[in-house]
Amino acid sequence: MLRSRRPLHRRFVAIVALLWLAHPVPGWTWGAGTHHYIAQNYSKHLPALMTGLCAYDSIVNLHVTDPDTRKGSVPGESYRHYIDADYYPAFLAGTLTHSRATLEAQYGASVVLNNGIVPWAVGENVATLTQQFQAQNWSAAALTIADMCHYVGDINQPLHCTQNYDGAMTGNSGIHSRYETTMMTSHIADLHTSVMPVTYYASAVDAIFDNLTASWAGVSTIMAADNTAKAASGGSYNSTYYTSLWTSTQDMTRTRVDAATQMTASLVYTAWVDAGQPVVPGSNAGVAPSAIAGARLDAGPTPFRDHLTVRYAGAGPLNVDVYDVRGARVARLVDGASGAGSVSWGRASSGGNVGPGLYFVRLTGPNLNVVRRVTLVQ
Repeated sequence: MLRSRRPLHRRFVAIVALLWLAHPVPGWTWGAGTHHYIAQNYSKHLPALMTGLCAYDSIVNLHVTDPDTRKGSVPGESYRHYIDADYYPAFLAGTLTHSRATLEAQYGASVVLNNGIVPWAVGENVATLTQQFQAQNWSAAALTIADMCHYVGDINQPLHCTQNYDGAMTGNSGIHSRYETTMMTSHIADLHTSVMPVTYYASAVDAIFDNLTASWAGVSTIMAADNTAKAASGGSYNSTYYTSLWTSTQDMTRTRVDAATQMTASLVYTAWVDAGQPVVPGSNAGVAPSAIAGARLDAGPTPFRDHLTVRYAGAGPLNVDVYDVRGARVARLVDGASGAGSVSWGRASSGGNVGPGLYFVRLTGPNLNVVRRVTLVQ
């Protein structure tokens, strides 16, 4: 089904809707093969303490295309697969807000929705997955991970990041399906993803926006490759065309697919850390990082107004840092310590330069990465 777009006339929309009801087809998205590839490869990046999730890989792979299926039955689902970032002048200027509420206040909720909401859909996924990890509901978590594989895959498809999603603005009409489905179907076997480290994201939405910039840069590569391929094939979409299209885009495409697998794993890891790092049954290591070498991190009270007490322990060297919701470090409380100790942080210790909001206290050291969320109130 075609994505909802601003320029479509109501009559055309009605016709498309009738066609959908008669003959449902997948919406524009990475071809099914690429989504399955991401689902089959994301878990290779998970740290040893989470490898028990690999037992659910078949479920993730089976359900990774569910979000496309839901487009025909769940209102609003189609908007969760893309964002037309270049609709917003601030994106091109590098100053686009990551707050949906702020964007809606400026443009209106319907405009923001119609331009796509995939960054916030991923943020909702991470919040849901965190709750499922806390409840140790691993089967439900597998279904949420499947959705995450899908949405993160979509944001790493450059044509899901632009108003020119099907090339109509540049004389490349039809490029969307030629690139992501026809070409990719022939070259899935050419992909190979190596194991990469995961990253903890203080803000999943911010991480998606950061990734969005890199993905959007691939739009011009795809359009130029389409022009080159058409010239090589004499305007026919034959084997010569698709060989040329792959040759021109394969480096960028491999990077985007690899990024999708790594980012999905990092978001799963982020949800697990935020859930308190519960033991995942069947993992290669049976204890969470906070138990390694007697490590411990406590931060409270939360919420707090003036002073937060942070207690830590573990084999050094240990660092304790405070990050804001954008992932920027605002304070280093402990630098290279060993053993146990406590330290205070808050308005007084920071000279009154921190405002109310959500913060993350992070303990790092050899094989350690423990995070606690705290809230500073007015």
